[in-house]
Amino acid sequence: MGRTGTIFVAICMAVIALSSAIVLIFQFGRPFGEAVSLSLALMCTMILIHLLIGRARDRSAVGEAVDRLEERMADLDEDVGNLEGRLTGMEHSMPRRTRAEIDPLFAEVEVLGTLVKQMAEAMSDLETKVEDQQALAPPPQRQGLPHYGQGHPPAPQPLQDPYHAPHGYDQQHHPAAEQPHRYGEGIAPTHRDMEELDRRYGVHTQRPPAPAEQPSNTVPLRSEQPSYDDGRLSAGDARSDRRPAQAPSTPQPNMAMQELIGSALNANRVELHLQPIVTLPQRQVKYYEAFTKLRGSNGETVSASAFLPEAIRSGQIARIDNLLLFRSVQVIKRLTSRNRNAVLFCNIASLSLVDDTFFPGFLEFVKANQNYADVLVFEFTQADVAEMGAMEFESLSALYELGFRFSVDQIEDMKMDFKALAGRGFKYAKLHADYLIGRREADHGHIHPSDFGDLLHRYGMELIPDHVETESQVLELLDYDVKLAQGNLFSPPRPVRAEVLQGTPAPGARKSAAC
Repeated sequence: MGRTGTIFVAICMAVIALSSAIVLIFQFGRPFGEAVSLSLALMCTMILIHLLIGRARDRSAVGEAVDRLEERMADLDEDVGNLEGRLTGMEHSMPRRTRAEIDPLFAEVEVLGTLVKQMAEAMSDLETKVEDQQALAPPPQRQGLPHYGQGHPPAPQPLQDPYHAPHGYDQQHHPAAEQPHRYGEGIAPTHRDMEELDRRYGVHTQRPPAPAEQPSNTVPLRSEQPSYDDGRLSAGDARSDRRPAQAPSTPQPNMAMQELIGSALNANRVELHLQPIVTLPQRQVKYYEAFTKLRGSNGETVSASAFLPEAIRSGQIARIDNLLLFRSVQVIKRLTSRNRNAVLFCNIASLSLVDDTFFPGFLEFVKANQNYADVLVFEFTQADVAEMGAMEFESLSALYELGFRFSVDQIEDMKMDFKALAGRGFKYAKLHADYLIGRREADHGHIHPSDFGDLLHRYGMELIPDHVETESQVLELLDYDVKLAQGNLFSPPRPVRAEVLQGTPAPGARKSAAC
C-alpha cells in the first residue's frame, strides 16, 4: 500500500510539471528550454516537500512509540518499587511476627510455672497445718445430752444443774485435768443416771441401751447434729450449683474456620468481588465496592460475614486486608487506564490500623500509590468507628494527610456525631435502605430518616443507601431525593477476572474522579 501511494504521488508530480511546461510554452510563449527547466525545478521542489513531510511523519510516529515505551517502563518501575517495598516490609515484619507468635507461648509457660509454684506453696501450707493439728492435744469430749422428743419440749433446767448446757461449752476452753474439779464429783453420769434425770424432769422418750464398752460422755455423731445445719449446707450447695450458670461463657475458637482461612491465604484462594454503586434514577455505574471472599478446597465460596469474626479472633485479618489493598490498587489502575471516573470502596478492619506488623507497611504502600488517593476510599463499620481510640484516629489522620477519604458502613445509630467524622475525613455514609424508607426501626433519636441525607450533606458527606433489592424500594428512595444506591437489584457482587489481578494495566491518561 505504501509503495502504490508513492508511485501515484510521483505520477501526479510528473503530470503537474508537464502541465506547467505546456502552459509556459503555449500560454506565455516562453522558449521550450526555459519551460522544461522551470517544470523540472517545480517537480524537484514537490519531491523535496514530499520527503520533508514524510520525514516529519516518521519522526512523530517514532516519538509516540518512544513515549509509550517510557510509560510502560514507568509502570514497570512502579511495580518493581511496590514489590521491593513489600519485600522490605516482610523482612522487617517477619522477626516481629515470629516474636509475636512466640511471646504468647512464653507467657503461657510463665503462667503455668506460677500456678505450679502456687500449688506447691498451698500444699506446703496444708502439710504444715496438718502437722500442727496433730501436735495439739485432743479436745475434751462433751457429755451426751438427753434427746427430747418433738412432741414434748424439755422443761427448763435450773442454773445450778451440773449438766446445764453452758458448762458443756465452757469446758472445752479448759484442760482435761481440771474437769473433775469443774463438775464437782468428777464422775460422768451413766445411762441409768440419765434415765433418772428424764423421770425427774418429765421427759418421755425411749433411750437406746448404751453398749458396755462405749462411755456415755462420747461426742455425738455427725448424723445427730441439728437439721438446720443440713439445710444451711444444702442452700450453699444450691448457690454453688447456680453460680456457674450465671458466669458468662467465652466464645470458643473455630479451629476448622481458622484452618480454612490459613489454607486459603497460603494457596491464594482469595477472590475479589466488585459491586457497583449506581446513580438514581439513571442507574449508571459511578462507584464500586470491593468484597473479599474465600474459596474452600472443595470449591465452595465462603462470604466475609462467615470468616471475618474468626479472622479477627485469630489475628489473620491483617493478611486479608493487606491482600485486599494490593488487589484494589491493581483494579484501580485498570479502571483509571480506561479513562473511567471510578471510585473504589475498600473495606478494612479497625484492628489493622493499630497492628504493628501491618500498618507500617500499609502506610508505606499507600504513600507509593498516593496518586490514587482521590479514587480509593477506605470503609469501616459504624461499630468499629464507635470503638476507635486515640491510636486508631492517629492512623486515620496519617491516611487523611495523604489525601485518602473514608466511609462509614452499616449505620444503625443516626445519633452519631457525623460532624466530627466529617472533620476526620469521612466523606460517605452507608445506610440500609429499609431504615431510610421506614421499613425497619432505627435508633434515630430526634432525626427523621428522611432528613438524614440533608444532615450529612450539611457536613459535606454523601449518603448511599445499600441493600436495595426491589423496585418498590427504588421508588420510595426517589421520593427522598436519593442520588446514589447500592444493592443486588442493580448487580450482585461479581468476581474480578484473574488476568486483571495478575496483569499490568494498559497505559492511558487518567481523569480525576467525580467527587
